Amino acid sequence: MADVHDKINFLKVVRLNPEMFLPIVDHAWKVFPSRDTGKEWYDDPEVNIGWDTGLVDGNRPYFAECWASCGITMLTYFISAKGMEEAKTEDLVRLVEGEHLVTFLDREHPRVSVMKFEDDSENVFFSINITVGFEDETYIRGGRIFPYGPLNEYNSRKLKEAEEHGQ
Repeated sequence: MADVHDKINFLKVVRLNPEMFLPIVDHAWKVFPSRDTGKEWYDDPEVNIGWDTGLVDGNRPYFAECWASCGITMLTYFISAKGMEEAKTEDLVRLVEGEHLVTFLDREHPRVSVMKFEDDSENVFFSINITVGFEDETYIRGGRIFPYGPLNEYNSRKLKEAEEHGQ
């Protein structure tokens, strides 16, 4: 099984060889706080729990974020829409389940919403938002995640190096 260092090494390979892969969402390069201190309208801030990355469909990297707010835990997969711009929610549900990223406990009613968005680099992505659970209920199996600490350390170090070299 992969560990957090394998996942960071995967990101290094994608970053060094972008021509070999479809785009990966710019979220993978950001440093995430362990807790958002801003207050939302419901007065319950989001908590960033963890992340994951890998490949689906051969050369299509994904970046996943697990987060929680208001008793709901969510797992969001960001996958490039390039070459599958017209994919429907059902297609993307089949993709994440077919790639063994998650297993929906109620396949007839997976708790999934999909949005298309453009990141800061002008790449178009699907944001596949999966409800992991609500309070004591669980709706999926799988969805392995890693702590943000090692990724944040790596990204912070790379950002500092880039700043020192005037990039």
